[in-house]
Amino acid sequence: MGEIHNFLPRLTVNQLLIRDLMAAQAPCFALGYVEDRKEKCGFIAVRPESPIPNQVTQRGMNFGHSVLGTSQYKVLHFGFEFYGHATYHGLVPAGNPIIQAVIATMLDTQDYFFFAINPDQTVTAFRSQFEAQDLAGLRTNQEQFGEDSCSLEQYESAVKTFTKNPDPPGTVMNWVCRNNWDYLDLKKYPLDLNPRP
Repeated sequence: MGEIHNFLPRLTVNQLLIRDLMAAQAPCFALGYVEDRKEKCGFIAVRPESPIPNQVTQRGMNFGHSVLGTSQYKVLHFGFEFYGHATYHGLVPAGNPIIQAVIATMLDTQDYFFFAINPDQTVTAFRSQFEAQDLAGLRTNQEQFGEDSCSLEQYESAVKTFTKNPDPPGTVMNWVCRNNWDYLDLKKYPLDLNPRP
């Protein structure tokens, strides 16, 4: 993962996405858009079942991605390792148009936000630039598999198989806020996040 920056700007996210993410059963995750000083970036948000302590988040995390599946379908795998604490995994269909839109924004801006939402609803936010190898790998994966279709049955089968033996060992999260384009509309459904110092 690239350099992590602490920041205190007001961030704008999608109200519908956050509402539905918070209503979903943890552990879960979602991808969407966030606006920082009128710049739109992609984000990944995770809601673990147990809190990630401040001393852990202050050390940052290791973010990785890979492609899983067969010759018939592909899923993108995201891994989040919080050093000395826990590893979380998220899988999404490679060709899902909302996922592709968020990833395209990440590639265009060459950075992203990451939100860790604890059970007490406190949020730790990171903004990080992609390291060169992560950026190249994500771009290759998007170009190679962006048009692949993956049925709901194929996706669920891939998640079930991965959950039996996650590599590296960790918690597999449920992907939520999947197929509603309104989740990406920051103008119609804005929600301002006001940081605390």
